[in-house]
Amino acid sequence: MISLYFHIPFCKKKCNYCDFYSITDEKQINKFIAALKKEIILRKNETHGKEIDTIFFGGGSPSVLTESQFCEISDFIKQNFKIAVNYEWTIEVNPENYSEEKAKIWQECGVNRLSIGIQSLNDDELNICGRIHDRKQAIGVLRSKILKRFDNVNADLIYGLPNQNKNSFSETLKTVCKIPVIKHISLYELTIAENSFFGKNREKFNLPNESEIEKIVKYSRNFLQKSGFERYEVSNFAKNGCRCRHNENYWNYGRYIGFGPSSHSFDGENKRSANISDIEKYCELLNRNEIAADFIENLLLEQKKTEFLMLKLRTSDGFSLSEFGVKFGIDFLVKNKKYVNNLIENDYMIIKNGVCKLTDKGLDIADGIAIKL
Repeated sequence: MISLYFHIPFCKKKCNYCDFYSITDEKQINKFIAALKKEIILRKNETHGKEIDTIFFGGGSPSVLTESQFCEISDFIKQNFKIAVNYEWTIEVNPENYSEEKAKIWQECGVNRLSIGIQSLNDDELNICGRIHDRKQAIGVLRSKILKRFDNVNADLIYGLPNQNKNSFSETLKTVCKIPVIKHISLYELTIAENSFFGKNREKFNLPNESEIEKIVKYSRNFLQKSGFERYEVSNFAKNGCRCRHNENYWNYGRYIGFGPSSHSFDGENKRSANISDIEKYCELLNRNEIAADFIENLLLEQKKTEFLMLKLRTSDGFSLSEFGVKFGIDFLVKNKKYVNNLIENDYMIIKNGVCKLTDKGLDIADGIAIKL
């Protein structure tokens, strides 16, 4: 399986919690598109002529692109890559730059999955996050009739926001789950990144305490399960048949190629790389027909093992013990006998039919468990 990721590094405004690479100068979009097309030409042979299974436009906010700008990029992708018949193509959307006209063009160009950055339906919470949409605008997008044309629609939500409590978050979750078109929910706990506005002004914000976070988490998990959403990864919930295949490829240690500044790539075996997080340098290098790489590294066996476990154990599917043995020449159960037995006895891990996976309790501390294995 091969996935393509396109980082569109433009936003109307930087959110207070965001640490992803993005800029607000939309005058640079056309220059960026020209450089992106050159990168596609330079790197398309990395697919070795194989079909592309998933495409993901992330950011930033890809929905800032005009209809013609999006068509220019999507047409160029289709001209240079073989797209599988049963593909998945996602675009991240922010409510403030959504329109039914844009949605129609996205769908006509081949997009079949939307990921909408709702984050909250509480206007006070949205304001403190620096979001530039409000509750009314977000609900209007979710109720847009044209969304029925897409195979899958995801809503991104954040909990642990300043001044938030279980009651305010439950209102957001209930409202989103009532929208029939929503088949996938990404539920992220607020992470305070040092370089974000929140990180630089942490003491000014009233963040929920650990007890309140636990209430939100417990309520959300139960409510989503009752509403027909399966928790198939640490932070992701989907109705039957509506998982995000693109993200599953990441978690399954699959192959992906990233285009645009700050994007990452992995060949599925040993080589990992990333582009520079600077649009000026990115465009300058591509204009000289040079790859805009920030780093390229070959992973050591121990690195590969740790990353494999950290990714696979994030999912409800876990991993095959025989696959682990073939990849790393190690008997997982023999090497980790004492720790694994302790995890099983304390209801953090299950091993059944040759598959190792974490329980809901274990998924909450998946990274910590993986590091110790």
